[in-house]
Amino acid sequence: MTVKTIASLCPDRKGKCIKLLKKLNKNSVRIHGDTRPSNPNKANTALSVLIDKNLILPMARVFYRNKAGDPLKKGRISRQGIICDCCLKTFSLTAFEPHAGSTNHRPAANIMLDDGSGRSLSNCHNQLDDSTAKNMVSPNNKVSTPKIRVSPNNKVSTLKIRVSPNNKVSKVQIKGKSSSCEKRPEDSDVVCSVCIEGGELIVCEECPAAFHLKCIGLQQIPKGYWFCPSCCCRICGGGPLVEGCYATCRQCDRKFHSICLKMKTKSSDYWKNCDTGNVNWFCSQSCENLFCGLEKLTGNPIQVKENLKWTLLKSNNGDSDHDDKKKKLSASLDVMHECFHSSRDFYTGRDVAEDVIFGRESKLKRVDFKGFHTVILEKKGCLATVATVRVHDQRLAEMPLAATRFSHRRRGMCRALVDELEKQLRELGVEKLVLPAAPSALKTWTKLGFSKMTDEDKLSLLRYSLLDFKGTIMCQKMLKTDPMVIL
Repeated sequence: MTVKTIASLCPDRKGKCIKLLKKLNKNSVRIHGDTRPSNPNKANTALSVLIDKNLILPMARVFYRNKAGDPLKKGRISRQGIICDCCLKTFSLTAFEPHAGSTNHRPAANIMLDDGSGRSLSNCHNQLDDSTAKNMVSPNNKVSTPKIRVSPNNKVSTLKIRVSPNNKVSKVQIKGKSSSCEKRPEDSDVVCSVCIEGGELIVCEECPAAFHLKCIGLQQIPKGYWFCPSCCCRICGGGPLVEGCYATCRQCDRKFHSICLKMKTKSSDYWKNCDTGNVNWFCSQSCENLFCGLEKLTGNPIQVKENLKWTLLKSNNGDSDHDDKKKKLSASLDVMHECFHSSRDFYTGRDVAEDVIFGRESKLKRVDFKGFHTVILEKKGCLATVATVRVHDQRLAEMPLAATRFSHRRRGMCRALVDELEKQLRELGVEKLVLPAAPSALKTWTKLGFSKMTDEDKLSLLRYSLLDFKGTIMCQKMLKTDPMVIL
């Protein structure tokens, strides 16, 4: 992998962890150990991956089926997308679905190979996931597929990933030395934490997060050591945050230097209760009120309409969840899997929907799902609609995933769930709700009062770790009206 270090670009730069990583599709060595030279004309799409793995053939015939199984539109597969037979235009999977006249929002599950096999593109993705899992784990639990990273002396070296029997990456070996995968700067993320794209990335000195300069609001490479917003003190804006010398708010997860807190105490009585070892510490009265309000709301069903029951749930990482809550969370995951043909992260291989619903944590902020709640709407005891929500602070909440069972669609279930969620968030004092919308579902969310976020809106939320997906459009809705504004 070709890498430029700061030493070559900025002689007075001393931090060793900031790198500019070349775009993946220009590398001569692929990230999954494929040593064939990359073709710059190849598109980095889901279809190109399936073609490279010989699961589908270029120019293979496909069609989009309706609920009865009849073809609505036919086309051929290419690396860039699907070439439609009727207009000869190339469409992405999500764009080919509305072109075929469908609003199911499940393109991969309904685009079928016209070869008599009865396979959908979703089936092909599942084959890819299965084959990847088999290649990653060997019977004797030895080192498997090599990855490419950069050693401290700026030479490309092979990192061998050791995989445990439960299919989780545990340790990384570099030249015989072993260390925790999430603590080494060499194991930084390969995509931007904001836009989920590869390219030239600046890497945090403290955590594995990586960013494009533009996405993080920087005009040029900073001098000295650089820390991402999540690894900086919320008072002074600096880093690093050394263990035992900072406090973390339990609600908003912001971190503060102990010395900064002591200085702040002079002007605020609220900070006097700060203790770096206190796990139930809150940075403000509003965060404490939010936390207590959510705790009171969690697990207590609310009757929305006749036969409709709205409930907020939160997992305790699965181990201490009681049976009834486990069943409801597992049923929620089933709804997500029914509506999303694949919820696996392309880079980590993790099931994002499962990790979000069960609130699994990670040192990589992009896949750290601590603090998520699951909202469910039941009709006569049957689960109809599910959404995931994370309340960061009084300013912001996010709802990255929402799904309705096919049998309950077009009956106002999603609207009922979102309306009650907005009502509860307003009562808690939350000002804004954001979500990533698929292009095909943008019109639906617009009808519910959401609007596209501008670049300025996105930059103002950089200090939040929001769950976003490649190809989606970030939308927002103001929940709390400024009392000074007269309509």
